[in-house]
Amino acid sequence: MRCTACDATYGPDERVWRCRCGGALDVEPPTARLSPALLRERAPGVWRYAEALPALSERISLGEPTTPLVAWRHRGRWAWLKCDYLMPTGSYKDRGAAVLMSHVKALGVDHATDDSSGNAAASLAAYAAAAGVRMTVFCPAAASPGKLAQIRLYGATVRRVEGPRAKTTEALLAELARDPGLFYASHLWHPYFTAGMKTLAFEITEQRGWQVPDAVLCPVGAGSILLGLHDGFVDLCRMGLASRLPRLFAIQAEAVDPVARAWRAGAAEVPRLAAPGPTLAEGIALPAPVRGAAVLRALRESRGGVATVTEDEIREGLLRLGRQGFCVEPTSAVVVKGLERLEDSGELAPDEEVVLVLSGFGLKASAALTGIAGALPA
Repeated sequence: MRCTACDATYGPDERVWRCRCGGALDVEPPTARLSPALLRERAPGVWRYAEALPALSERISLGEPTTPLVAWRHRGRWAWLKCDYLMPTGSYKDRGAAVLMSHVKALGVDHATDDSSGNAAASLAAYAAAAGVRMTVFCPAAASPGKLAQIRLYGATVRRVEGPRAKTTEALLAELARDPGLFYASHLWHPYFTAGMKTLAFEITEQRGWQVPDAVLCPVGAGSILLGLHDGFVDLCRMGLASRLPRLFAIQAEAVDPVARAWRAGAAEVPRLAAPGPTLAEGIALPAPVRGAAVLRALRESRGGVATVTEDEIREGLLRLGRQGFCVEPTSAVVVKGLERLEDSGELAPDEEVVLVLSGFGLKASAALTGIAGALPA
């Protein structure tokens, strides 16, 4: 692991989640090459791409599938929906959790923790249960009841924290200071989580006959999907399995849009949003991503961009997907109107082949879905 700020390095057996200088860590890129011929003989799942992942003595799995890539017609164009809400816990975060919790298990950690609005906590709790690791998660008190119930089902302890999302992290850091034996298995900070997210890029490319799409759109809060896509496509180019990076586009809710503001200002960092508003897209309601500078670099290197959507547009996107058979949570639905915004602005051409990432299953946000569906005419 190498620090992105001071270039300090750490071995794989060190119990760290960020650098001593406070900087975020990255995992060194792989030297091995994926073999399409060998992959055809392997079962689905995160670990089919083991050569491109950190070397680990433990490999925790809950039977992750190759999630569907479904052709989708919208406003006269064909696009592809990457249905990552069909992972074992109903969220794309299982990709990162499988690799991170394998690392935690290999370290011999007995008790781990994380802070999350729900999906990451549920995913890590599930993989902790599979690994035999005790898990405590800190969640906003306003998190979806369905997600909190799911976390408890996996046997994790839930600490609900009143107030804005930042208070949840503050409470966790205070607990870490009190208990030095507690390990911070952070989906926001730990590089092994982002390393697992690279498998999304590998899978999309393999499903398309080892051809990368022109563009990929994804919801962005912390940016783990976007960073995993970027790093994965970079790896494929390094391995000679791709000739270019797809254009990557971050979609945010207008109510919480720190990446969009930084992008439009031409900034190198993402300043913290002073007054985030309420949003249905709770999974991306972060006032500032930990790896904000890396998110902006990934957008620029891929010649991508950012779009924001209103709360009404999130509802419209959710209903449009639902009417076509896709049950996703509001956070996932931002990509529908995000696509329309990018088309209307001319940032996406009609002939570009586009993949939209659907990140979380709808019934995780059952209260929101009940409210939206209940307002429809009978």
